[in-house]
Amino acid sequence: MALVFYPNPDDVEKGSLLQRIDTLMDAAERFKAVVMDESAKPVVSEDEKKRGLIPRDQGVAFNWEEIAKVLRSVREMTESTKNDKVKKSDHLKKLAEVYEVLRGAKMSKLEAVRLALINEANQLNGGSSQVA
Repeated sequence: MALVFYPNPDDVEKGSLLQRIDTLMDAAERFKAVVMDESAKPVVSEDEKKRGLIPRDQGVAFNWEEIAKVLRSVREMTESTKNDKVKKSDHLKKLAEVYEVLRGAKMSKLEAVRLALINEANQLNGGSSQVA
């Protein structure tokens, strides 16, 4: 079985930064649907249950390189004016939403990344409130 990566690198390289984030969101939702569908399948034997999921059995994977490229692009955005800060904050919040969808795909450790992105977005907006 071939391993399918979400998103396709060609899809993420097209369009503006906001369009690229939207592409990541779509890919995250598709990835989550596939992962949740696969996890709903019953495990056949006790050995497989003990062994758990191994890479050979994995049918899909999220393309972390693409989300890292988009995150780097957002982090490199200027913060020289209030408008720039608001725009960067909005992009960070949208990326946090992508991480929230991925967290729902049995990746609970992504909650820390999501919270860090929201805190950074709040700081850019001048708010001192932090997400607990």
